[in-house]
Amino acid sequence: MGNRHAIAYVRGLGIEDETARRVFLVLAERTDAPGGQYRPDDVPEIMGLELRDSDIPALAQRSGLSAEEFREQLRRLKQHVRMDVLEHPDGVWEIIYGASYTRPPKPKPAKPDLTRGGPHPFWMPGWEKFSTWGYDSDPSGQVHLYAQLIPNRDGPDADPRVWITPPSHLVFSIDELAEAISAAIAPYGPVAPPAELIKHWLTVPPLS
Repeated sequence: MGNRHAIAYVRGLGIEDETARRVFLVLAERTDAPGGQYRPDDVPEIMGLELRDSDIPALAQRSGLSAEEFREQLRRLKQHVRMDVLEHPDGVWEIIYGASYTRPPKPKPAKPDLTRGGPHPFWMPGWEKFSTWGYDSDPSGQVHLYAQLIPNRDGPDADPRVWITPPSHLVFSIDELAEAISAAIAPYGPVAPPAELIKHWLTVPPLS
């Protein structure tokens, strides 16, 4: 059963290329429904799905394309709408999209010094309003990184859903922090964002 929010979202994009629109609608139908995380009238800020190479022929047939044509359309989707399409060497595709990608952009914030201090913003769509990360030190003076992550829908006064902090997590670099967040945040969405995307959301402000 297709995700009605995803289908409505894709139809509302007004993609002019008919083939790209048809392929994206097939993906929307395949997108996992967000289950109990949302009320029926809520629209997810971020949606996504994973495809394996064995899924491609059937989806391509529904789109009126060959399997290779469908793969090429997947690679080109980012030319038509802001989203993330990750093609992995093992044949797995991670496709992440949603309103947070295509909403009219806000002015670009000043780029912070990410080598010290904090709190710094975490720009992952759906988590960017109240989540922060930064540097802290223990009584011995050893510096480590932390993160406290709150979904936008929880509001500014909510307790963090994800804590990355000692003793459960002892991380010393942004790469390690991205890996820890990727694992901890996985239960809160239909697709677990890979660490390279998490690092991007930790360090790169949204485009203005």
